[in-house]
Amino acid sequence: LATPEDHPLLPLIWQKFFLLYLHRPGPQYGLPIDGCIGKRFFQSPAHLSLLNDLKQRLIEAADFHHAASKALRPKSPEEGSESAAEKGCRKPDYLTSPELHQELVRLFNVCILWLDEESFQKGDTYIPSLPKQYDAHRLAKIMQNQQDLWMEFVNVERIQHEFEEAINFWLQVRVESHVAPGTLSAQIDFTDPLWAKERIISSLQKYDAPQPSLPLQPMKVPVPVVNPSSLVNQNEAKELVRANLSVLQHHAKTAAIRESQHVAFNSEILDTLPKLYSNREEQVVLHLECRGSSGKPCQGAALVTIQFEGKYKNEAIAQQLHALKKEVKLLQAEATKPPSLGVVEAAVHLENFITALINLYKLQPVPGIHRVGVSLFFAMAGFVSDETQRHPPTRQFFSSCIEVLGQVFVAGTKSECRPLLRTILKNRRLCTLLSPYFTPVASPEEFVDLYEQVVSFLGDENSDVVFMLLTKFDLPQWLHTSKPPLSDRTRLLEAIHLALKTCRFELEEDVSMPYNLFCKHWACLLRYQFPDHYSTFLRLLMQSSSDQLLRPDCWKASLKALGCSRTAARRGSGKEEASEKAALQTSTETLLSTEQVVETIEWLSNYFFKLRLSSRDFQTFGLFSKWAPYIGHVKRFMEYLVNRLIDSEASSLAQEPVGSDGVLAVLQSLHSVVSQLFTPWILVLQQEESSKQPCYPWLESDTPVASQMVQLYADSIGVLHESFKDKLLPSQQGALSLHLMHYCRTCTAPRMPEHILYTLHTEYGRLPWKEMRPDQQLMEEFFKVERGSPKSCFLFLGSVLCEVNWVSVLSNAWHPDPPPETHNMIMCLLYMAVLLAKEQQLVTKEESPLLNLLGQTSSLPWQLIGILSYQNIISYLNSHYPPSIILAKEPAAELIVRLLKASAGFGASSNGHVHLDATLKCRAYVRQTVHFLSILEQNGKISLSDLEQEMCKLLDDIIIFNPPDTDVQARHLALSSLFTEALMMLNNASVSTAESLRIALRGWIGATVHGLGVMPLLTAACQSLASVRHMAETTEACVTAYFNEDSPLSQGLGWGPIVAALQVPELTAEDFLQECLSLGSYLTLYVFTLQRLNAEQTLANEMKVLLTLSKWLEEVYPRYQRLGGRGVSTEARIVWAGEPSSVV
Repeated sequence: LATPEDHPLLPLIWQKFFLLYLHRPGPQYGLPIDGCIGKRFFQSPAHLSLLNDLKQRLIEAADFHHAASKALRPKSPEEGSESAAEKGCRKPDYLTSPELHQELVRLFNVCILWLDEESFQKGDTYIPSLPKQYDAHRLAKIMQNQQDLWMEFVNVERIQHEFEEAINFWLQVRVESHVAPGTLSAQIDFTDPLWAKERIISSLQKYDAPQPSLPLQPMKVPVPVVNPSSLVNQNEAKELVRANLSVLQHHAKTAAIRESQHVAFNSEILDTLPKLYSNREEQVVLHLECRGSSGKPCQGAALVTIQFEGKYKNEAIAQQLHALKKEVKLLQAEATKPPSLGVVEAAVHLENFITALINLYKLQPVPGIHRVGVSLFFAMAGFVSDETQRHPPTRQFFSSCIEVLGQVFVAGTKSECRPLLRTILKNRRLCTLLSPYFTPVASPEEFVDLYEQVVSFLGDENSDVVFMLLTKFDLPQWLHTSKPPLSDRTRLLEAIHLALKTCRFELEEDVSMPYNLFCKHWACLLRYQFPDHYSTFLRLLMQSSSDQLLRPDCWKASLKALGCSRTAARRGSGKEEASEKAALQTSTETLLSTEQVVETIEWLSNYFFKLRLSSRDFQTFGLFSKWAPYIGHVKRFMEYLVNRLIDSEASSLAQEPVGSDGVLAVLQSLHSVVSQLFTPWILVLQQEESSKQPCYPWLESDTPVASQMVQLYADSIGVLHESFKDKLLPSQQGALSLHLMHYCRTCTAPRMPEHILYTLHTEYGRLPWKEMRPDQQLMEEFFKVERGSPKSCFLFLGSVLCEVNWVSVLSNAWHPDPPPETHNMIMCLLYMAVLLAKEQQLVTKEESPLLNLLGQTSSLPWQLIGILSYQNIISYLNSHYPPSIILAKEPAAELIVRLLKASAGFGASSNGHVHLDATLKCRAYVRQTVHFLSILEQNGKISLSDLEQEMCKLLDDIIIFNPPDTDVQARHLALSSLFTEALMMLNNASVSTAESLRIALRGWIGATVHGLGVMPLLTAACQSLASVRHMAETTEACVTAYFNEDSPLSQGLGWGPIVAALQVPELTAEDFLQECLSLGSYLTLYVFTLQRLNAEQTLANEMKVLLTLSKWLEEVYPRYQRLGGRGVSTEARIVWAGEPSSVV
């Protein structure tokens, strides 16, 4: 702007300007990729007018060079040759040519376009597409920051000419200034360096004599000097500080008022602006001209009325908005004014005072200066207000001064901890400013008192203040350095506990930060000199949790402190601060000793037991109603304690022999301790007054939570079992047996709620019951449960017992002399199988253990079952099973029938062992089978073919039965008794059914029985069949089968066995013989005749026999004649072959 238009370097100056104005730094400075920064130099109001001046200057330069190019325009050739005079006054070479002036005009016009173009600043212009007048090539070089000078626009000859003129002028002035009148110039050679002094004096004599200096005007000091006495005088320092702070505070209040007014005006403008325009209904009448058509004139213009809502401006509102905007501009003008000198003076004076005070204190750290610094610190804190905090300059000044004073005079000062805390609690806005200098660890005696004050101040509205103050309590350092007594530490623990309760269970988001610090302090204090505070910690934690006054996070921090939160925590993977490490004396891995674990379990058992019975709510709803939020952490704590206890006890038994009394005692003790720990949680408790209702452990709605505790109990039993299963003998009662006995005693009451039983059975069912070895005591408990407990208990126990490896349990049964316990266990097993086989829930269960057990019947030693036990089982079968079980095709029904048959002795090999009471048991089985079949036949629930088939099956089982007796007569009686029971089926059936069964029986005899095997059936038929007709046909069939020619056993047999086996009933002998005559049972009659002859070998007896035979012949002969001699040939042959004696 200051360079003349004709200056030869002006183009280069403009080049440098545009290199800066159109500079593009790039995105690394937060600007657009192609954006320029020149506009930013002129953003302030003071520089905004410079852009207009620059543009005007370019226009003036262009006009100047345009005029210069016209004035120096060269002549045309038509004007003729130059004269000699004109040649003498010819233009020198150093003058600017018209062509250069024209180039400069074009350059400055281009610069005007560059300066006006706003798109260059935004970077959204494609330079090659610009018009020719923009000189795109030169513009691209400028934007690429190419520094090559525009020498084509510089008149170099003129610059050289001006340099030469300046040098010549300087030389002329220098020489002439040293030329003096007189002879001196002739005597002195001014070019000689030896005459320099004379030359200087001669030059000085040319100037006027110097004038005296201006008088010194006294000026007021802009900032008062700090009085050294005020640095040590507390009152004087306070007055000085108060005067300066009052000025600063007043300035801040003025700024705050101005800001409030500005906000109010803006709000009023926003409220008023929507009222400026409104829609107003208007009406307009339009005249539509008509030109006519087809030569017909128009009758006139049509009048069309249009109604619409038009925009209407409220002038009153507009004037109001104008006034408001004017007020806003006035406020903005006031706000942009620099502060008054008084404000600046007060700030600088106060800053100088603080600096002088600190420098003096560093040189002389005496108490007097320290008191002045402390009083100045609190004085400045007292002047802090909402206005000073809202005004940024004042806020920054107060913060800086308080920071310097606090670091030097307050931080780490023992006497200032309590006053500083009192000041912060009294005025919460000062917390951010003053809390950095609150160091309670500097006052160890007051540490607990200060902590209690902070805890008492805790609330929802001041949680941020409490958090900032808590961060200043360096608890590990206080514990490590001051070694506080137990009483102080206990007070602190109770204060922390009160704070945790104050935060409440439903933690607000604002209180979460101080709450986390309280938990950290809680854990740190617990671990310090453990177990000093362990009992107090445990008591406070349990009491507050019982009322839901603590958050679960407190449990999490506590368990982590004890080292039982997680495996990672137990291994000590977390990093602690150095100061906290120093305060801790015990690592988390070994924080609780074995004795402390035992005491903790005992204390928890007693506490929860008393708590369960302490109130009506806990008696009715159980512990989970209040402890549900903590159950995950309580579970983890109990799991840690139980595992530690079991591991320690198992390790102590490493040297004990397997199965010793010591191992059993420890196992029983551990099971008792673990069960007592879980009793208040999952078991029914009885109140002292027996008349009251039992206290159930949980409601159905709490089942999801309760199942976690039941699962933990089951897992604990599993751990106990795994730890001791290798330390016991096979015959000894293990953890699983103890647990099942405990279940039978405590969980099988008649009115036990099903939701409780379902949870217990679900979790208990996951234990490894296959490894359990039940004993007689456990089986007796099972039978008690079957008689008087809920059905689900019976099913659960049955399912568990079915999973047991009974072959291993009954391994002693194959010994030559099994112990009595084995006899009882095999009896209990049979009872159990019969009791469970009718339960569809066990039968239909996937991979049913009951079916697996029933499938092992062939490999179990049933020979040890006595007759009394078997009869009881048959009696239970008769009363609890339907008769259709005989015909059922389901796997369970078939297996239970097979089991009863095998346990009776049918088809089973005793493997060299005597099968006790086999005949009596088989007789009981046959009797029950006949009874069931008779009931089915009477009720019409069995077809005739099925009944015949079942009878034949039963007879097949009897015929292959091997009685345990060695005497032939005894074996004959045993089989005869079984056939007697089987033939009772004919007596119980209806007439038609009995006739069909008779035919089937006779067919079975002819197809199955031969030789001596028919003797027991023959005897049984005479003893059991009520119908003489059935008896006659059956005996005849038996005798015929006895002499069956197809059987190798029939060769060489005589009539002796038949005669001994046939036992004709005396009461029905005549009817029987008559029926034999009518049916043609001549072999039976022959046997009867042999019996009569053998009974008494006298003449009289033989005469009776002959008379009887004669009578029979009289009845038989006519029929024989009618038959043509057919029908008796077979009998005759048998008689002749069997007995060719004198009797024949």
